[in-house]
Amino acid sequence: MRLLSLLLLAGACASDPPVDRPPEPPPLPATVVYLTPTQHLTRASMALRGIRPSIEDLQAVDADPDQLPVIVDRYLESPQFLETIKELHNETLLLRLEQGQFTFPDLGPLAGITASELNASVFDEPLKLIEDVVANDRPYTEIVTADYTMANRTVATIWGLPHTLPDDQWERTQWPDGRGAAGVLATSSLYYRWRSTGFNYERGRANMISRAFLCHDFLSSDIAVDTSIDLSNPDVVADAVVANPSCAGCHQTLDPLASYLFPYRNQIIANQIENEGGYPVTYFYPDRVNTWRRTNKRPPMFFGTEAQGLTGLGQAIASDPRFARCAAIRFASYFTEVAQGDLSAGWIASLQEKFVAGGMNAKQLAKLIVLSDEFRVSHDTDLEGAQTLVGELKVRPEQLSRMLTNLTGFRWTTLSGANLRGIPFGTARLLEGDFVGFRVLAGGIDSYFVTEPVHTMNATSSLVAKAAASAAAQFVVDHDAAAAPADRTLFVKAAPTDTDEAKVRAELAFLHARIYGELVAPDSPEVDDTYQLFTDALAESSTATRAWKIVLVGMLSDFRSLFY
Repeated sequence: MRLLSLLLLAGACASDPPVDRPPEPPPLPATVVYLTPTQHLTRASMALRGIRPSIEDLQAVDADPDQLPVIVDRYLESPQFLETIKELHNETLLLRLEQGQFTFPDLGPLAGITASELNASVFDEPLKLIEDVVANDRPYTEIVTADYTMANRTVATIWGLPHTLPDDQWERTQWPDGRGAAGVLATSSLYYRWRSTGFNYERGRANMISRAFLCHDFLSSDIAVDTSIDLSNPDVVADAVVANPSCAGCHQTLDPLASYLFPYRNQIIANQIENEGGYPVTYFYPDRVNTWRRTNKRPPMFFGTEAQGLTGLGQAIASDPRFARCAAIRFASYFTEVAQGDLSAGWIASLQEKFVAGGMNAKQLAKLIVLSDEFRVSHDTDLEGAQTLVGELKVRPEQLSRMLTNLTGFRWTTLSGANLRGIPFGTARLLEGDFVGFRVLAGGIDSYFVTEPVHTMNATSSLVAKAAASAAAQFVVDHDAAAAPADRTLFVKAAPTDTDEAKVRAELAFLHARIYGELVAPDSPEVDDTYQLFTDALAESSTATRAWKIVLVGMLSDFRSLFY
């Protein structure tokens, strides 16, 4: 009876709509100091796109702050925003791996592919589906209800999917095995990443789904664990998850959720693929749908609510109020770099309500966040109250990569001769990878060993930032010194060979706007300081180009460049 009551309660919590309208978020303290309009624009541009705003946008907002929402709308339609969407969801789903044990072999049609190309394709499949939903202004619920997946030639070869476009192009395609319309929940790549051991009975995968899409992590539940249970005995464990109150409190909902996932293989390794005849790999077995009958003995159910198959599971998740709330939490936390548990409950409730009322449009959710008072906080004069406010935001490694490319035209890559599981690694993007790269050292995640980013500077992130700035400065000065004035990337007010004070100051004022988002005059105190750096560097250097490189290294690795 107790178990039935809990199941009914869980079902009611999952499906009943909120009784009252959520309150508007409480006003922020009077001690809070907000960003100026141009600073707000810079933060919005970096958060949404990972690149600095143009000088024209800065000038437009400086003249009329009401232009900010109009410009944000334009940013939301940019390809850089879609890159941000994939990075945001990767921090939740932890898909982008460069690990040997997850690297498919280069067999048959994939002979000659590099490991970097292979892994980037396989693990981006669910992220490309989410990108497709967001790019086309489809309801965000379709990330768990869409009746298609995304594939390029590599993904199509591995999983046996139709593909008609050129090899490197992604397109919508259908699963041929009738697994159901469940968006990313139907993708083999998701479960290939989140492997399951035999006696785990899909519970780890089920918790991943609950954590990622409902923000309900069973591992964080406040329960008293019975340490007397012999976890090495499967029969004892099977009895405990039903009869032991310490275990049943979670397993009564976790195990039925896991029962949807038995058709997917637990895991697969390279030798299995070779022994089974290569590609395509069979990862979904429809005839295993009733495996729950001889394993956890829990029929598929979503928190006490019946839902048929993966299609029903996706629809149940999409209909659960926790889905919209979880999206609001994850978007707000990502864009503000504030821990999820520290976000204002009132703000999240307001975002959730407006998100649902607006048709679950992810672009509009992002817009609500970056135009909010909570997002545009500069600092709080009350140090105690400042602990959970936004403050300065540190650039993520992927943002730093895009920012440097946008400013200088430089991409920090190398052609690596290393092998990953015997496959040549290929071209490494040094700020976006780990096997050959510095993503973790710069504060990012590798989605396996390091699963939470670091939003403060430390010794390694400082070294990476300086090395990246040095390489970018070298590249753009050499490029612009050889280019015609109309073809220069960064030197638009002066050439890299110029030493005339008026020209140098004009270029430095341009660089302050372009790199820092500061609209300053050539004779301003801010430019005075940078001009002093230039003259000191020129005195110690043999050429003007060397002095400009030193100045750019200093500016690109400055606090004002690495934070926003």
